[in-house]
Amino acid sequence: MKLQDRVAIIFGGTSGLGEATAKAFANEGAKVVVTGRDEEDGNRIVKDIKDSNQDAIFVKADVTEKSDIQAVVDKALTTYGQIDILYNGAGIHDAYDNAVELEEDFYDKLMAINVKAPYLASKMVIPHFIKQGGGAIINVGSQATQMAGPGGSAYVTSKHAILGFSKQLAFDFGSQGIKVNTLSPGFIETPMTEGIEDERLARIPAQRAGKPEEIAALAVFLASDDSNYMQGANVLMDGGWVLGRK
Repeated sequence: MKLQDRVAIIFGGTSGLGEATAKAFANEGAKVVVTGRDEEDGNRIVKDIKDSNQDAIFVKADVTEKSDIQAVVDKALTTYGQIDILYNGAGIHDAYDNAVELEEDFYDKLMAINVKAPYLASKMVIPHFIKQGGGAIINVGSQATQMAGPGGSAYVTSKHAILGFSKQLAFDFGSQGIKVNTLSPGFIETPMTEGIEDERLARIPAQRAGKPEEIAALAVFLASDDSNYMQGANVLMDGGWVLGRK
C-alpha cells in the first residue's frame, strides 16, 4: 500500500494509460479522482475501483477548458480535503503531420491539451502542495520527449516542452517537498496507438508493444516515497524503442 490515504488526480483517466494508472493507484491505497470527457467510461472505471473496495470519484472535464480543470481540483478538495498526486496524462497525437501539412487550429488544440493543460493543473495544485508540505507531479511524455520521428511537428514539440516544464517545476519547487518527473512510455497498447502498423514492433528490442499496466506500475513508483530522490527526471519505459535510432 505505497499510496495509502493519498489523493491522486488523474487527468486523461478514462482510457488507456490513465485508466490503468487510476486502478494501480487505487490498488496501492490512494483515493483517486478520475477525469476525462467520457462520462460512461469514467463511471465504469470508478465502479471497478469501488468494487475492489477502494475509493474513487469521476469528474467530467475537458482539459482545454480552464474552468473544468479548476472544477476537478475543487472537487478533489471538497471530497477528500487534500491532493497529494497530480498525474497529467491527457494527450492527443497529430497523425505525423509536418509543419507545412499541419493545420494551425489543430496545432493550437494539441498544444492546449498536451502542454497548457498540465501547466494549468500544476498552477492550481502546487499551492496546495506547498501548504501541506509536499506532493508529486507526473507529467506524461513519450519517445518524442527526446527525439524527432515518433510523431509530427506539433506532437514532438509538445512532448519536448513537457520535459522542459517538468524540469523547471522541479527546479522551482523541489525545495518545498514537491517532486516532479516525466514518465515517457513507448509503443503501448492503447486506443491512441490502435491501427499503427505491426512492422514497427519488429524494430523494438523487446519485440512487442508495452502494456498499460506496466506503465502504471512505473507511475506508482514515481508517485510513491520510493522515488523521493528523483527530481526532473525523464523515465523511459519503451522496450528499447529509442536505442540505435538517429
